[in-house]
Amino acid sequence: MRTSDASGSEGITDALRTLILTGELAPGERIRQEELAERFETSRMPVRVALKQLEAEELVLLRPNAGAWVSSIDHEDFVQTYQLREVLEPFAIRASLPKLTDEHRERIHELAAATAEVTGRLDVVEEFTRRDREFHLATFAGVREESLYERVVQLWNKTQRYRRITVPRFTNADNVATHADHQLISYYIDHNDAESLGEVLRLHIRRTRILGEASIEALGEG
Repeated sequence: MRTSDASGSEGITDALRTLILTGELAPGERIRQEELAERFETSRMPVRVALKQLEAEELVLLRPNAGAWVSSIDHEDFVQTYQLREVLEPFAIRASLPKLTDEHRERIHELAAATAEVTGRLDVVEEFTRRDREFHLATFAGVREESLYERVVQLWNKTQRYRRITVPRFTNADNVATHADHQLISYYIDHNDAESLGEVLRLHIRRTRILGEASIEALGEG
């Protein structure tokens, strides 16, 4: 796994973030620094720096003199994170819209179609979450070089562990609504309707939050 980048703290941060977002490191799982240092063929110092960065992104929990864990499933955190998304992302997509190029718009349509292919298929949930993420982040391409985009991505990273719980519980109606929302987002982008675009995205996120709350509550009761 060692490369010129991967052995440094930035490369380790990226690699660990990927392990968390893909579920290879599960919510609540202990992260052992010595094992990571061995895995990346490095000392513990770059590992500690990487863990501090991921703690700042709220993907990792560090406890003094105890160790590190992948952040766990938490109902209050889920609600607050999605409520932040309901405010931030409509603002971000409205700011992105006038800066989208023809290439950006073509890519958005490609990703919407690719996501539709796997929507509602329980055998490819991980693929759906990946394509869905790519589609939504593509709509913010107009602000990709701005700190606003980084904030959006950070919230998406936080919600990744929740989406693995929520998506498999979608009903057929939920999947139909998801597909319809994606079509509306694409439609309003094509027609440069910033107000409607922001509103449909807000409602899209809100609906997912409501579904997710029920899923997480059911998980806690189980």
